[in-house]
Amino acid sequence: MTWRNRRLLDQFGIQHPVLLAPMAGATNADMVIRVSNAGGMGGLGAAGLKPYKLRQVVREIKAGTELPFQVNLFAADTEHPATPAVIGPGLRDRLEGYHREMGLQELPEPRGLFGPAMEQLTVLLEEQVPVISFHFGVDQATVARIHAAGAQVICSATTVAEARTLAAAGVDAIIAQGAEAGGHRGTFQGDYSDALIGTLALVPQIKDAVNVPVIAAGGIMDARGLVAALALGASAVQMGTAFLGCRETPITEAWRQQLFSTEADQLVVTRVLSGKPARGIRNRYITELEALDEPMLPYPLQYSLSGVLRAHAQAQNNPDFLAMWSGQGIGLLQETTIEALMSDLVTGARRLISEL
Repeated sequence: MTWRNRRLLDQFGIQHPVLLAPMAGATNADMVIRVSNAGGMGGLGAAGLKPYKLRQVVREIKAGTELPFQVNLFAADTEHPATPAVIGPGLRDRLEGYHREMGLQELPEPRGLFGPAMEQLTVLLEEQVPVISFHFGVDQATVARIHAAGAQVICSATTVAEARTLAAAGVDAIIAQGAEAGGHRGTFQGDYSDALIGTLALVPQIKDAVNVPVIAAGGIMDARGLVAALALGASAVQMGTAFLGCRETPITEAWRQQLFSTEADQLVVTRVLSGKPARGIRNRYITELEALDEPMLPYPLQYSLSGVLRAHAQAQNNPDFLAMWSGQGIGLLQETTIEALMSDLVTGARRLISEL
């Protein structure tokens, strides 16, 4: 299919205006390769990967495709929170109770986790990753460093003000993350609750406010969403939840089963999982921690508290203690393959456009 709006396609060197959302913990080299080879842009979530492991995965991707892909980093200022790590008594009691219930070791002390973002960035530049994306903002100096290495930069915005900040920093494209999106909210200015703007409203406002291409994200599950986003002025879409239904996606069977048995009104935006607001499937862990009358720790300390518990739940296929991210398009989820999903998006868009 020939797409009329070729600005982003030509800029990134991709065939179709579809990006795989770089979902940390739910994307791997195989997924990235498959999406890129199908004409879209694969995306790897690097949060949680030590620099040496990230290098290995990037090399695996480059061995499987010569086509463009992105790797996503969380902003560096989330690595070492300024707030002291004081666990409230209710939170400690609840988590220690879970550990006893599961027969696990003592509750770990909260810590900064993941490979430091700037060390990860060095790896990506050394490995000549073509597109580097950020969540929670990116500063002008970092953008300049990436550009100097010959790579391009994209970043999420949840408001027009954030989009203007990113455009001023020199990013090459902006992801307009609507409120429907699953996973962490990309908000980096103001309170996230004020930035829960739907994709339908957010995309055209950002498009009119900046001069860089806009990528729509949030609630886009099929060709209907793709065509709608393009009509709103987006140059492409970034899809996460839709790809979670693909058989190649490396998620637990418990998470997969919950995805296909959950409706949109069973999702919640919460801080209890990681310390930052994120949209996922409500489970026992979320319900019981939200009932506590005390604040959670800042990201990433809150996330580290449940690390042992989540790993055990994953091994036991127990959804009660998993972080099961999902967007509000969950009711449209189809069990499929990556290649079939990409084909359906392109052929479906062609048909819909011809019928307009």
